[in-house]
Amino acid sequence: RTIVYYSQTAVQNKDMSLPSRTDDCVIFVPLAPSKDAEQSDEILSLPPLQIIQDLSARGLTHIMVEGGPATARAFLHAGVVDRAILVRAPVQFQIPVPAQMDEDTMKATGLNFIGKTEMGGDVVEYWTREGLEWPNPENLSSWP
Repeated sequence: RTIVYYSQTAVQNKDMSLPSRTDDCVIFVPLAPSKDAEQSDEILSLPPLQIIQDLSARGLTHIMVEGGPATARAFLHAGVVDRAILVRAPVQFQIPVPAQMDEDTMKATGLNFIGKTEMGGDVVEYWTREGLEWPNPENLSSWP
């Protein structure tokens, strides 16, 4: 089953549209966006804690969140991340946008670096919350 969280404001402003027909495999959950405390401008984001609470009420206690640096930072700053896998690709952009996903960011949210591997030219970093073991510490890349 797939759960899609979306901004009520985006639908009202017609910035996005929902499918006209859905089935039991996909559940759409509207959320009111909140201001991103990290940004000085008026960027709105969906509140990670509200998403986690909704998933918990649905009986889900282990989830994987995928997204870019803004999504990752939002979940990190909400304090709801126990483990993180960061993939760093050797790509340079003509006009770079800082990801703000560095060692200081990770440590400030209570995560500790436990190792890294290389995968197809990308560097993959593994981070975990203090006192929480990695599911397979002998082979970091075997999880998830």
